[in-house]
Amino acid sequence: ARPIRTLVHSSDAAGRPMYFALDAATKVEFVGEHFVHAYVHHKFSQAPGARLQLAARARQFSSFIVLVGRIESRDLFTPTFACILQNKDELRIPLDLEQIPTPKAFRDAIESLSPEQQRFAKAIRAMQLESTLFGICVIQIKPQLEKLLRLPCDSLTKETQLTQDLMELFIKYQVPSDLLTACDEGGPYPAPAEAVRVVKGHVGTMKAMIAEARHAELQVAAEERAKRELQSSFGAMEEEGCFYTAEMAVPSPAKERRRKGRSPSPGKSRSTARHAI
Repeated sequence: ARPIRTLVHSSDAAGRPMYFALDAATKVEFVGEHFVHAYVHHKFSQAPGARLQLAARARQFSSFIVLVGRIESRDLFTPTFACILQNKDELRIPLDLEQIPTPKAFRDAIESLSPEQQRFAKAIRAMQLESTLFGICVIQIKPQLEKLLRLPCDSLTKETQLTQDLMELFIKYQVPSDLLTACDEGGPYPAPAEAVRVVKGHVGTMKAMIAEARHAELQVAAEERAKRELQSSFGAMEEEGCFYTAEMAVPSPAKERRRKGRSPSPGKSRSTARHAI
């Protein structure tokens, strides 16, 4: 697949923040450089439409969040999908494009309809036009981690292993951020080197706890597996009729007397010997 060529206009809208909603009561404000892309596609009437896809790829030891959605208004972005890319992850999303007729073609198409049908068609067209601006928002994760953990700016730039450990704790184990912050909320901020050292200590403690919990889970799983194997082996022995217990290994007194009674007596042995002589 080859990239398409677009017309681009960029602007640094630091003074005009935009928002997107996480839920009904939470909105996230974001600023940054804006890029507006325009793409003109030409095709004949019988030719198939263009098959476009959004491709995103992260470099090694880098991570970011991709939000895909629509720009509803001047400062409102409505994300539909979101994904975290890190460590050479690659994402490809097919874009399903739908062509909207031009105003002249739309007027010609509804000319023969009744007034009620024309009003309905115009309302549908207005709804289509108000949410056709496709938007992509890219959020870098390292600056957000520094702000979340109350670290100075650019503290995690060269802390590659620490960043990877933090991503694993947050994404895989869902560890609360309050357990890893450099200082308590409202408290004094430590020096940059001290703040990084404190966060490293918290991360090491959490990793040790997770390792101990994982070791305990492995032990329990091994015991359960050994128990199932013993139960299955005993069941197989019962089916074959060779089940052996400790009680069966000790002979009962009655069996011992019957066994002794069957042995030849000493008198009979001597008489048989005399007769032979």
